[in-house]
Amino acid sequence: MSSLLLVLSLGGCNIFQSLLNNPEAALADADGKLKAGDLAGAAAAYDEAVKKAPTNVDAASGAAYMKVLAGDFPAADALLAASEATAAERAGEVKLRRAFVAMEAGDLDKVKEYATASGLPAGSLLAGEVALADGDRDAAKPLFEAAKADSGAIGTTATTYLDLMADVNPLVAGLSEAQALWALGQRRIAVRSVEDLVKAYAESREDGGDQLLLWAGRAAAVGETGIAFNLLDSITVPPAGQGWRVQATRAMATCIDGDSAQCIALFDAVRPGAPADGYADARATAALAIAEKDPATAKALVEGMSGDAVARAYAAIGDKASAAAAATDTVLKSQLGG
Repeated sequence: MSSLLLVLSLGGCNIFQSLLNNPEAALADADGKLKAGDLAGAAAAYDEAVKKAPTNVDAASGAAYMKVLAGDFPAADALLAASEATAAERAGEVKLRRAFVAMEAGDLDKVKEYATASGLPAGSLLAGEVALADGDRDAAKPLFEAAKADSGAIGTTATTYLDLMADVNPLVAGLSEAQALWALGQRRIAVRSVEDLVKAYAESREDGGDQLLLWAGRAAAVGETGIAFNLLDSITVPPAGQGWRVQATRAMATCIDGDSAQCIALFDAVRPGAPADGYADARATAALAIAEKDPATAKALVEGMSGDAVARAYAAIGDKASAAAAATDTVLKSQLGG
């Protein structure tokens, strides 16, 4: 479960939802600008809201979000910290947001500190992932047990971690640590540790093919194509309905491996049996991965397509006009100059 999915799963704690429901004029103005893609205007409006109410949780959260987009993590944390003392019943929510800021900054010690202090199931899950990434399963277990209190995706994810950790096969149990590393953004480290682990998992679990395919795609996306090919070769029978995805992942790894002609040929061969959205995402992911080293092939992969993944690929190539035209999200379009 990525940090973005975790944020989205928080329901009432979601920054944007709380802003939508806030009647204060300054916050309403900031929210409107953000939804319209006016990032500069939104940042200024949130800053103005903070000046008027420096301890207001919603104002601090909005302003902190804009600081994160700008890469100023210390400023984002300072804004949230200022609102924490008077946040009352929302103090846990503020702590959890500080944990996510710390994750963006790459400070896992602070992630664990703030996530644990939040007292929320999502915080327990996040702190458990940090403990697992550190190899401390004993510390991770009670945190995941606490996260199971959530009846939604957070509880389900915690249960999955606990099931893996309890497996009698130490290799399968070790997959939990690789998953935690991936969730925390330590993606290349996760992929480099996973090959034997996920193969062992596939030998004893019904969803083994799904896991092999999942990690093959992840390996390709971070440039570990040798691991990607090895995992794909271990799939004896593709998961039901996922034959196209196995081939698309192989095409993606081939692109990233530098064989541009074979890359395009493999993707073209996949097209007839692939769902349009999934096929487009696979091509865009490959294009984004090779944009710097092979911009011509990257452009050929996304030409004539649209969507936010395509827009990011065009932006990486340096084609800002095509990127802005392809984007559908208003904030992304604004970032790209559209």
